[in-house]
Amino acid sequence: MDFSILGITTIFILFISLLLALFVLTVKTSNKRANTFLGIYFLIFAIHISVFFYSKYITLPVVLEMLRDHIAFFTSPLLFLYLLASIYSDFRYKPKYLLHTLPFLIQILLFSPRFYFADQNTRDFLLKNLNTTIEGKLSIIFGLLVAFFYLVAMFIELKKYKQLLLENYSNKSAFNYKWLYQLLIILSIIFSFSFFKQAYKFYGTNIEILNTLRIMLTLVLLGFLTWIVLKSMYYPNLFRNINTKHISIKGIVKENNIVHIVNKNAKDDINRLFIFMKKEEPYLDATLTLQKLAEQLGLPNRTLSVLINHNLNQRFFDFINQFRIEKAKKMLLNSNNAKLTIQQIMYDVGFNSKSSFYTAFKKETGVTPSEYKKRSHIE
Repeated sequence: MDFSILGITTIFILFISLLLALFVLTVKTSNKRANTFLGIYFLIFAIHISVFFYSKYITLPVVLEMLRDHIAFFTSPLLFLYLLASIYSDFRYKPKYLLHTLPFLIQILLFSPRFYFADQNTRDFLLKNLNTTIEGKLSIIFGLLVAFFYLVAMFIELKKYKQLLLENYSNKSAFNYKWLYQLLIILSIIFSFSFFKQAYKFYGTNIEILNTLRIMLTLVLLGFLTWIVLKSMYYPNLFRNINTKHISIKGIVKENNIVHIVNKNAKDDINRLFIFMKKEEPYLDATLTLQKLAEQLGLPNRTLSVLINHNLNQRFFDFINQFRIEKAKKMLLNSNNAKLTIQQIMYDVGFNSKSSFYTAFKKETGVTPSEYKKRSHIE
């Protein structure tokens, strides 16, 4: 019964994986590189997991069977490169990215003496008793370490991405940070399930328990793929990205000459900035970026970045939103705006996300826009 459930679940996973691979590799998009990595990931994912379906019907040559298992070492590097290509619009293929083939090559090297360079009988024996051999156990440990390493690397890249968004953009909801963060959380869950399954291979002897763990993992994978399908259906314009030329404030302040120039004229520039913000209200533009505001002020991008993020000790995202919230508060208190909905006010002051507006408003006032409006009328 276990194998039938595993086989049926695998069929669904294969179908969805191949469908997703076809979709992301053929869909028209400006971010073709990211889609290429994701499409190849789905293809490799489908090939790797297909064993739970075809093993009952056909027997592949042992070398192909082992290679099918080893190509899983491409999946984590592909997801990492997909993340980079999704974040940065000017992502380009570089020779250094070939280093991401090392996990696969190390795996091949590990099995070469007693498998790839061995006779047929030795190959058959090793494949049949894979989980109990030294190669099999080392492979499991190495695979978990590789997956964990790339997972941590992706979280680090995503943290840097968030910092750049907050320092350079007034609305991060237009970008794919939330999608990528959710993706990493789900991958972490999958890693946890995989870790327990692989750990049982070391210490467990009950094949039924192992098959149950396999079924649980395939169900989690099925849910993961279904989630991606739904995301692509509901958010077809999800994948926007930023330029790698953006530098975090930490990187800018290291350039002492820039900091010196800004600090020298900081007081005048800050006064000029606040006068401009109050008079011209550039924050009403939902797509306002640090670069746009710098152009309007006639200041270099880096100068304005240091001015806001360093001298004022605020992220650009928070700096702009404080003006938007103040504008929203005035509109909520104005009796002439009684017919305006909170959502209309949200858009009018420059927000394009309800969750971002409510979070920023409550952070500033301690209450929601609705509660603020009710309290003001009572008072």
